[in-house]
Amino acid sequence: MGTDAPPQDQATLVKLFDCSSFRVRAVDDIAGVELCGALKNVVALGAGFCDGLDFGGNTKAAIIRIGLEEMTSFIRHFHPGVKDPTFLESCGVADLITTCFGGRNRKCAEAFVRAKGGKTWEEIEKELLGGQ
Repeated sequence: MGTDAPPQDQATLVKLFDCSSFRVRAVDDIAGVELCGALKNVVALGAGFCDGLDFGGNTKAAIIRIGLEEMTSFIRHFHPGVKDPTFLESCGVADLITTCFGGRNRKCAEAFVRAKGGKTWEEIEKELLGGQ
């Protein structure tokens, strides 16, 4: 959770949301957390295209690695105050990996490639995600 709240308030927020099935940590880098959360979806599209083209695990790993490098570079350029540890938090590399292996953007990108132009992105979203 990105927050600039004082430490005692951060502890309270973590206690409110943290549980055995949902781990929460306070990250003192709001912009870094938000930008990681947005940009990971772009990388996940690439991972999905890779899956749809059956390029294999090594290519997908390269997409994720280069994607993380590009995310880091982009965020540092537009938000020079980003804190390097943010990229190693759950909101950074962990969320990126999870999204690239199971997220909706990855799934839709894979289906889009496999449809070979037979379905629009909107049709794929409706079919896979109920139109989300």
